Amino acid sequence: MAEIEKLENGELEKVAGGSGGEIWVTVRGLETGYLALRTKPVYDYNNEIRGSESYNGQKLQFIGNMTTGADGKQYVRVCNPRTGKIGWVNAAFIG
Repeated sequence: MAEIEKLENGELEKVAGGSGGEIWVTVRGLETGYLALRTKPVYDYNNEIRGSESYNGQKLQFIGNMTTGADGKQYVRVCNPRTGKIGWVNAAFIG
């Protein structure tokens, strides 16, 4: 499985629409563990992006629209600024 590459700050700003247009969301509602970024908008152990873990209270940068995954859940595309990795997360755990 190919891992998503980290983006440099300039590239991230382009994706996000510039530094003035950034939208941030907060990880919330996790009872245990972490929220993993995924390569596709669906929960599957094999599509977890290693090293992308996010925890309650952590800010993620919103960079994509919401979509319904094959599992019927809502997903959004975000960037984890701590790791620089981009992927999909279950929208039920961000706010």
